[in-house]
Amino acid sequence: MDKRFTLILSNLRRSRLLGTALFGLAIFHLAMQLIVVMPRNLAVTNPEENIAVYYKAAVNAHNRQAIYRKQPNYGPDHEIEAVYLYAPPFAAIISPLSALSFVVFVRLWYCVMFAAFWIFAWCLARLYFDDRIDIRKVLIWGLILDLFPGGYAAFSVGQIEPLLWALFGLGLVAIARPTLWMLCAFVKPFYMWPLFAEIGDVARKNRTKVLLCSLAPAIIIAIALILCGGTICGWNSYIVWVREVLPTLSQGNFNSSNVSFSMAALRAARFMGWQYSGGPLPALPHLWLTTASIGAPLVTWFLLRRYSIQLKSAALVAVAILFAPVCWTYYLPLLLPLGALVLQHKSTFNAPK
Repeated sequence: MDKRFTLILSNLRRSRLLGTALFGLAIFHLAMQLIVVMPRNLAVTNPEENIAVYYKAAVNAHNRQAIYRKQPNYGPDHEIEAVYLYAPPFAAIISPLSALSFVVFVRLWYCVMFAAFWIFAWCLARLYFDDRIDIRKVLIWGLILDLFPGGYAAFSVGQIEPLLWALFGLGLVAIARPTLWMLCAFVKPFYMWPLFAEIGDVARKNRTKVLLCSLAPAIIIAIALILCGGTICGWNSYIVWVREVLPTLSQGNFNSSNVSFSMAALRAARFMGWQYSGGPLPALPHLWLTTASIGAPLVTWFLLRRYSIQLKSAALVAVAILFAPVCWTYYLPLLLPLGALVLQHKSTFNAPK
């Protein structure tokens, strides 16, 4: 009995020591962000190409110029180019920022992404600890997020991903869920999957009134964004986006930064002797990428159909990014909400809802 009690005390001391060390690292991480990373980012006058793409899209939309550039003969072997690839409404939303100088735009952009980074860290802490969160837990999840593949990279190069992470995370903790996910979907289409799942769940329970009430703000915002995109960027921009941009993205990319599971199958096929000569993919490999990107989330949706919308939505987005033709490493932090939910609710898989 004494030995067991001593063992328990020993484990408790080690646990507290580990928690204290982790909290210390988390404070150090925040200090490095505030003292080193953010001042360096705010001092940049010639930043990574990603931010320049956003600014150029804003300027072109404001000046009623074409926001897309054709990429003839694009294929998965094509060198990655910094071009605007998102839907017209996003360019329309940021078009007022074209009134700022490029340097001011960059500084504002980094500040927004910094705030979004920590909002997402708060969401992860909320998902893992439920309502039992404090600044200590948020700081630790911020450290985990920055150390996770793609976490620091997305923030440091000014990608829009941290903002999308934050909106998705807020939706998972039940803050204006359909509306926030609709906003994300106008930038990255795979965010539509949890929205479809929620619509399916409510419809399956014959709660039509609840469905309409919850979706009304999202539908209104979607219509407003579509009208805004067409008015500012030109209605022809939607045609160009569907005809030129989406087929380009559906080709995938053999770049090592693309960690897509569906592209891994094509890499394996090349290793085993498939002769790919470059340019647009042949019909069969292209069909595989499309099938995998749609089929994997559908299978996930079916397997988790009886579980909570929170768990199902986190899993759908995780699977959707992993099986998309293009899954850059800075998409990977979207796996963290699913990890947080599974770690906190290990019994979820044994107790379907």
